[in-house]
Amino acid sequence: MTGKNRPERGIWSKNYGNTWENAYVAGNGIVGAIVYGAPSETKLIGNHHDFFLKGNNMMDLPPIGGELETLRSIIKEKGYQEGIEFYEQEAEKRGYEGLTMSDPFHPAVQINLILMHEDQDVKTGSFSRMIDYEKGIIEEVHETTTHKQIQKEIFVSRKTSMIHLRYTSSKPVSMSLNVVDFKEEKLRQKIEWTGDRFIQTNQYVDGTGYQTAVSVVTDGIQHHQDSSILMDRMTVLEVAIGIDQFLDVTSFEEQLQEHVGLHAELFNQVSFDLAAPEERKRSIENLLEEMELESTVPTVLYEKLYDASRYVLLSSTGTSIPNLQGIWTGSFTPAWSSDYTFDTNVQLAISSLAGLGLFSSLEGVFNKLKTYYKDFETNAMAYYGCRGYFVPPHASTTGKHVHWNHEWPLVFWTAGAGWLGHYYNEYYEYTQNKQFLEQDALPFYEQTILFYEDFLVEDLQGNLLFQPSYSAENGMGNNATMDVAVLKETLTNVIKAYETLQKDVPEKYKAMLNKFPQYQLNKDGILKEWIDDSKEENFNHRHFSQFYPVFESREITPSNAPELWQAAQKTYDKKLEAWLLNEEQENSSSHGRMHAAMIAITLERPDDFSASLNELIVNHSFYDSLVTSHYNQQEVFNIDSNGAIPKLIHDSLLYWQQEEGLVLFKAVPEWLQKGVLKGIKLPKGITVDRFEWDLHEGWAKLNIISKQNAVVELSVAESRTAIKNSTVHHPKQTVKLTADTITQVTIRIEEDQYEKETIY
Repeated sequence: MTGKNRPERGIWSKNYGNTWENAYVAGNGIVGAIVYGAPSETKLIGNHHDFFLKGNNMMDLPPIGGELETLRSIIKEKGYQEGIEFYEQEAEKRGYEGLTMSDPFHPAVQINLILMHEDQDVKTGSFSRMIDYEKGIIEEVHETTTHKQIQKEIFVSRKTSMIHLRYTSSKPVSMSLNVVDFKEEKLRQKIEWTGDRFIQTNQYVDGTGYQTAVSVVTDGIQHHQDSSILMDRMTVLEVAIGIDQFLDVTSFEEQLQEHVGLHAELFNQVSFDLAAPEERKRSIENLLEEMELESTVPTVLYEKLYDASRYVLLSSTGTSIPNLQGIWTGSFTPAWSSDYTFDTNVQLAISSLAGLGLFSSLEGVFNKLKTYYKDFETNAMAYYGCRGYFVPPHASTTGKHVHWNHEWPLVFWTAGAGWLGHYYNEYYEYTQNKQFLEQDALPFYEQTILFYEDFLVEDLQGNLLFQPSYSAENGMGNNATMDVAVLKETLTNVIKAYETLQKDVPEKYKAMLNKFPQYQLNKDGILKEWIDDSKEENFNHRHFSQFYPVFESREITPSNAPELWQAAQKTYDKKLEAWLLNEEQENSSSHGRMHAAMIAITLERPDDFSASLNELIVNHSFYDSLVTSHYNQQEVFNIDSNGAIPKLIHDSLLYWQQEEGLVLFKAVPEWLQKGVLKGIKLPKGITVDRFEWDLHEGWAKLNIISKQNAVVELSVAESRTAIKNSTVHHPKQTVKLTADTITQVTIRIEEDQYEKETIY
């Protein structure tokens, strides 16, 4: 691969991937492709977003809702552990089989391309591979010592959802193509050769299934044998894979051009520039070597992670919810079944979609959730005798809640629906789509609240009591702070929705909103994880649940709750010390680091934002493709950090707070002092056409455009005064936007100057 065709917006390497996790990946939101293997043996795996291996019995839930009051009595008299064990025993009496993993995500099809023995000289010479994020193409190039050049190009068509591979050799080669029988007991496979393609029929244990077609076009002589074909003296091979569909295969070049046009249009809606063009063409090995030698992260690597994360989101979203692995797997036993994990991972994976303007991807999330609504209602009635929605922590082929036991009592975590509701509100705020607000968001809020109308009781002071209550994966106690914050946000959103739609707000919602217990501080001024005097804090944990009202619902701000704001600062210090920066403890959870970074931005702590993100980078919590991993050193393929990284960049520079408006430079570390960001979205239907800044020189230019006339309150974060020890205070500036007109605001940060002009 020459320097000329190394991608600026992409990644390249001189090493091949020896595992599927270190493959290079492509996708179109429906179908995914994984390419890896030695130069002489290429493995291509196809995935489909909706293919989970059916087989677990997850249909019948134990009807224990009638035991809720007994559970509460046991909690009051004997404590939470006794209550947990009681509920599990009652469930088992009614047929519950214990904690059950979701049906796992699985590979749909695999082909192997293997060079014959006489062509093994391909093992020698040079090799390189790349992903062009902008074009949505994977390319591999082999230069052998016998001057043979072999090139492979792979993409997943955005038009047809077919996987295409073109294999070109400068000299004739002999090779085999094999369609793999996975030999998985829960997936019966039958492969047939029709003369120009393999047809693979795949059937699950329940009788449902799918078909794949592998179409082969080559200039070599073919010999069919079982699930393989041998090709003698070929120079060009074109393979098209259709998953669960049969489409006419047109020329590779025609499909490629159509795909590139569609993909590039999506990718180029947004851009983020920190580095010079030549810096972007460096190999990933070169960048990582510099990081090790200099003990600092190269600036261009932040840009690469941003672009890679956008590519991952474009490739794995659009028609459904991204699962833990996005849209890719090479395993039938992926970690946590690679399901939809709703107690933090899904939320992170979709957190950047609105800011990136990927509203169709959010619509895909909502449409998938609709398929689970009946299951959410079944969960609520079976476990608590309640109406409304009860979202489980895990889902795949079903949304029924069977992933819990006494060790992981996730049946007591009730905040899932409300947390998902946050994104219904976000979609409306960014799009201003009142039809969505009325037909989708409002009913979801109402069903979420309906559960709590039946579930909640009042304490002796007349406040709402959340019991049982569970702070995600960190224990039990009355009134988990997150539970309280999530329902408060949902009630706020439902009231706002009624008012926006000019409907009368039901009095019951206003009444509930006035009955919440106050957030609790301990004797050290710490924001507690539970509003419960009996509960002690555990700071050494990957979840940041008590910060929900700080960074997610943004209920706690310096202006409306100064005491709680300061308590959150102290609590964050404790979390840094006990977990994030504590090398003596297991602290490698990437999702924890992402939430730590989000909170640092909200709290205006640029160094801690940078430290949180850097913990992921310096510990190599990403694979060769820059798809992130759950743990350090490339352990467990998991995209939720990719889902969060663009949001981190956006919020650190352009932070939207309802009562504060648009705050510039909320938490900008040294590596982000200068750059250009284009095309991101903000609430009120606003687009940032261009944002350019240089904080060392003390200026910024913001070009924004709105779909409608709008007013934006604009300010510079107080933390910016630390850059040059400036004492300048930046009051809010009111910026009036005219519909469909670009307005430019120039900010002289050290001089407290705002200059506005309209650009047509």
